[in-house]
Amino acid sequence: QVVTINLPAQPLEAALHGLSRQTGAAIAVDAGLAAGRQAPALQGRFTPREALDRLLAGSGLMAVEQGGTFVLRSVPAAGGAATTLREVTVTAAADKETAIGPVSGFLARRAMAGSKTDTLLIETPQSVAVVTKDELSSRQAETLGQALAYTPGVTSEPTSFSRTADRFRIRGMDVEAATGGSLRDGLRLQGNSYDGVQEPYGLERVEVVRGAASVLYGQLSPGGLVNAVSKRPTFTPLREVGLQLGNHSRKQVTADFGGALADDVAYRLTFLGRDSDTAQRFIQDDKIYFAPSLTWQPSAATSLSLLSFYQKTNTRFSAPLPYQLVDGHATGPYRISRGAFVGEPGYDEMKGEMFALGYELDHTFSDSLKLSHRARYFKSEVDWNYLQVQTSAAAIRAAANTGILARQYSDRRERPEGLATDTRLEWTAHHGDVEHRVLVGLDAYKTEWDSTNFRANAPSLNLATYDYGQPVNVVRTTALDRGSLIETTQAGLYVQDQINIGEHWTALLGVRHDWADQKQTQHRNQARATQDNQATTWRAGLVYKFDNGVVPYVSYSESFYPVQAADAAGQQFKPTAGRQYEVGVRYQPSGRDLLLSAALYELRQTDVLKYDASRDLYLQAGEVRSRGLELEAKGALSKSVNVIASYAYTDARITRSTIASEIGQRSEDTPYNQVSVWLDYSFSQWGLPGLNVGIGARYKGATKASGIATAIPAYTMLDALVRYRIDPHWDLSLNVANLADKKFTHCEFAICRYGDRRRAVGTLSYRW
Repeated sequence: QVVTINLPAQPLEAALHGLSRQTGAAIAVDAGLAAGRQAPALQGRFTPREALDRLLAGSGLMAVEQGGTFVLRSVPAAGGAATTLREVTVTAAADKETAIGPVSGFLARRAMAGSKTDTLLIETPQSVAVVTKDELSSRQAETLGQALAYTPGVTSEPTSFSRTADRFRIRGMDVEAATGGSLRDGLRLQGNSYDGVQEPYGLERVEVVRGAASVLYGQLSPGGLVNAVSKRPTFTPLREVGLQLGNHSRKQVTADFGGALADDVAYRLTFLGRDSDTAQRFIQDDKIYFAPSLTWQPSAATSLSLLSFYQKTNTRFSAPLPYQLVDGHATGPYRISRGAFVGEPGYDEMKGEMFALGYELDHTFSDSLKLSHRARYFKSEVDWNYLQVQTSAAAIRAAANTGILARQYSDRRERPEGLATDTRLEWTAHHGDVEHRVLVGLDAYKTEWDSTNFRANAPSLNLATYDYGQPVNVVRTTALDRGSLIETTQAGLYVQDQINIGEHWTALLGVRHDWADQKQTQHRNQARATQDNQATTWRAGLVYKFDNGVVPYVSYSESFYPVQAADAAGQQFKPTAGRQYEVGVRYQPSGRDLLLSAALYELRQTDVLKYDASRDLYLQAGEVRSRGLELEAKGALSKSVNVIASYAYTDARITRSTIASEIGQRSEDTPYNQVSVWLDYSFSQWGLPGLNVGIGARYKGATKASGIATAIPAYTMLDALVRYRIDPHWDLSLNVANLADKKFTHCEFAICRYGDRRRAVGTLSYRW
């Protein structure tokens, strides 16, 4: 049986013990024969015999199979009986890829997020995009928003916001922690958007599932989910340190270490420390990230990994601005300029700590039965104070005409914590040419989000002089607290069958039932609101694999998301429902490290809660519909050129509402057209094997924000990379995002933020 082998270079006797543990093979050798001999590193997928022959190559020893045991002997001397060793076949790099492991280059062929099994993307009947670690490193992404900048159908706010919250729109639908769509290793990580952000340097990859996906994950926005995959321990030695300097006084150090502590124990230790200002006055971007992890593999059948991280952030919130006061929309004599700060340096702060500790247990009972169990505890603390603009029409008009900006304070404390688990059995059965891969699972999570929130008027700011230093007197009395304690519990039972029929057909069927409860207690008056919901969702898909590498598919999937308890105002409502129809095709040219994908879809969210002013009631009368086309290309065009290219056409809008003026309104921050291209060129054929140059372009079409009469203009940004590998140990690179320093604004719901300014960082890395 072919198995995955991961052994470092080490003494031969230790390597033989490791091989026996990872394959289950019995190996007998006289200790004297193995003494003093070294074995090379071995990584890939081999049969036990192939792996053993690789370890013994050049050692003067050979393996003879006797009664199911490999017995090691000395190779006969010249002139003795001739011995023919078995031919050793090393599988291609693609064959040893796993859905959670490292990938060389930009193209991942496998993913977990689309099926909760290690599955080829071409066999997954739904749009799934993967951003690899090499892609994250090439573009030096510092937020998930930057990491997904070249992913079709995804939009996010500028970095000034996304450094404080992981929030996206996928296919025109909100996807964030609050909707259940921000995951870490397949489990929920946060209870609210502002609990903390995920650090890209700590990730092996980022997976994006576009469209309804509740069958596997429970309550979700119909837009889909973003699953971040942690870096994991490795038995192969890994040692890397880095130093990064950039504009806005950016200073950052990184370290990533891994290797074997014993034959059956491996570790990983990842660290990041950053001290940096930003393009906006008085807003810093300081962070410490520390992620230790261990893996214990007592046998080839069992693996237990402990995964953890701690991060501490120190920044300030970039408050949204009324569109009437920003460049491009303002008409009055006074406006808030790009980079200006409307808060008080002595009051504003956003300091957060986030901690997570979990484990992953995998055990193979037999070739046909496997158990996987995951659990994680997470906790955050965020102290968050900021001043924001008062948004009444009179206040905005006064600021535009007189320069006196009326402000109010928001004084907040967030204390979320939770526990998430997922247990599943995977059973494989064969009936002739039909293979069933059945997944049965139970997942659950419980979160508590305790927040305090006080708001009141604060001293005004003179936009002509920016007269900072005014005292902010915060009144923290219980009667004025806008915060609450929200307790959320969900449990879901799911069944999925991936059916391979012969060499060409793959069918996928899944069904799930969820129980979702929420309790909310208002701090100011102890008023309680509850929602108790159940929902059944299902999915179905069909894939056909042509011999020429063309793989079309068709699928249907559902999602559900409960109405928030506070929004229900004491009434009971059923969850909103999402339904998606999708047809697509993928093409993987034979022998090429390239994958082309296309998808057409229609996605609807029904039973959306709307307020009926004529009857002073909330009704489930709303509907949002999204239709679109997505194209994506990833991989190598040649030995010298790597490419990431995408196009998305998205028509997302409100189709039903009790508010007549809303009908036909386009979804916030959702352009009809998005285009992105990244090309990475190696100069190896020019005699400069260490030199790589990358250039990227991102086009975002015009968007429509509700509350703003005119459209938000389209824009194009350029990115660039120059990287030089000095020798096998040293790497030097320069990344520039928004190369031309394009000026643009990001607007939603009549409020705006300025877009990212030019960002330049130089990175020096050393590996040994």
